[in-house]
Amino acid sequence: MQNDLFNGSWELNAPHETLSEIKAEMIDKAKSIPELANRFFVFSQGDVNATIAVVGESPGPPDAAAEKPFQGPTGDLLNRILASIGLNRANTYLTNIVKYISAGDEITPELMKFFTPFVWRELAVVKPKVVLLLGNTPTKSLLNTKQPISKVRGEFHEINGLMLMPTFNPAYLLRDPTKKREVWEDVKRVRDFLKET
Repeated sequence: MQNDLFNGSWELNAPHETLSEIKAEMIDKAKSIPELANRFFVFSQGDVNATIAVVGESPGPPDAAAEKPFQGPTGDLLNRILASIGLNRANTYLTNIVKYISAGDEITPELMKFFTPFVWRELAVVKPKVVLLLGNTPTKSLLNTKQPISKVRGEFHEINGLMLMPTFNPAYLLRDPTKKREVWEDVKRVRDFLKET
């Protein structure tokens, strides 16, 4: 699958498209996929020149209502995580792998193969210094790994010139607050990396 993602469909240093063009192409191509044809998509939000991009799994109902990612309690917790390292929504690029509301269990490998290249193309336009991967889905998708988030979190992974840092999803932290310390350690590494670059 990784070869499919890096077959020259995008170039990190010289993107030839805009986020609007990527969005329009995704909507158009989704029309021919029965599982996606009638879905309501929630796209990205934030600074297209951000030093950090945040990639989650999929929007939730509050996101669809606001037509913006990371709303509601999950978004509030993400805001606090970002603030802890001197960032906020205005200077961060926020997106999800899957662009429609999903409980997760219906996200098939075929749907991941559809959405993942579009996310890489988004990142190619933004060119962040760090990509924070929230949870299993973005981690497995962008790192092309089958390992769970608990095995790969907290370490930087460099792919095609981007530094990716997997950590737990804020939605998961709301269910298991004991993991907050691990997320704090992960984002401190992001903070330190950004200070050094």
